[in-house]
Amino acid sequence: MSTFQIILSAFLLVAISANGQVINFESQGNLQTTNPLDCVSALTVKPTSTAADITAGAKACAQQSKYDQAAELIMVASAYAYFDTLRVSDKTAHGALTALFSKEFGSMQETERNELFASIDALDGDEQRIREICDYLVSSTPPSYVPDYMIAHGMGAFTDSIKEPLVRDFDASEGWTKSMVFVKCSS
Repeated sequence: MSTFQIILSAFLLVAISANGQVINFESQGNLQTTNPLDCVSALTVKPTSTAADITAGAKACAQQSKYDQAAELIMVASAYAYFDTLRVSDKTAHGALTALFSKEFGSMQETERNELFASIDALDGDEQRIREICDYLVSSTPPSYVPDYMIAHGMGAFTDSIKEPLVRDFDASEGWTKSMVFVKCSS
């Protein structure tokens, strides 16, 4: 099971099984898209698209029953979000990807969810498709946006305790390499 498959599965189960009353406090910009993608090819995602924008594109694909494309975008969103966890200083904000998946996919019908999981499984087992996406990601420049969607997700957004939301002297090239390891595009 791939990393992004584990993340998506775990948080969809949490979203589905939540039976109690939940009070949800959100800061402005929490998980917010800047320029949400439509259902596009994963090979067209630019470094200016946030993980939230990409996840919105994956949801659009799922809503159009294009589950294979949704799975590919989930893989790309996972790489971008992991990169963001490396550069966002507030560790409480790092759960943004799982919260995004829960927000975007938590209300799916069971049959749709099963189709999405089947497509993620198929992608995980399709070395040619994975290699194509990995080649694209590896050759891409690292994300260039400020990850406000993630910064606003952390407790620092409520307490104003994080004076520098981004890691000082962050090495984007090294971070992108680590992100490629995270999505199993390199070792």
